Amino acid sequence: MDVSDLPSLGHNVPVQATAAECAALCRRFGLEALQDFSARLRVERARTRGGVRAIRVHGAVSAEVRQICVLTLESFTVQVADELDIYFVPPTELEDGESDLIDNLNEEILEPLAEPEIDVGELAAQHLALALDPHPRRPGAAAQPGMAAANEANAAEETENPFAILGQLKHKM
Repeated sequence: MDVSDLPSLGHNVPVQATAAECAALCRRFGLEALQDFSARLRVERARTRGGVRAIRVHGAVSAEVRQICVLTLESFTVQVADELDIYFVPPTELEDGESDLIDNLNEEILEPLAEPEIDVGELAAQHLALALDPHPRRPGAAAQPGMAAANEANAAEETENPFAILGQLKHKM
């Protein structure tokens, strides 16, 4: 979206992923399936809390995602929803000393705006990725007693000490 001629009242931007885009996002994020991925975003001129002029993108992303449970390895479906609020700051708004301002504003997400365009579809996809559980568990799935101990024992057996071979050679000499 070209923000150089953004109306003074802003612009509502609906995002709806096609089946091909959903398939590409599945591969990118390691999902089993992705359906009904959409975002309702608003793009407008604004000022940050620090007074810097910026382009603000805010709204919500939602999707129906099928993931694999890390405990049971069973497929399950979950609804994912997340809010986003990002300020894109043009380089003309940042003088040499103001780069520290961006680093110090923890309450706002500030991104540099190198070009007068914002890829709202990519922005929505990135926020979907952030909203995904990195260790998904199927509702009701619980670890079996002793599962962690067995996994640790297997990991210890599989992990070879790289210096073990040197130790064996030392004893042969």
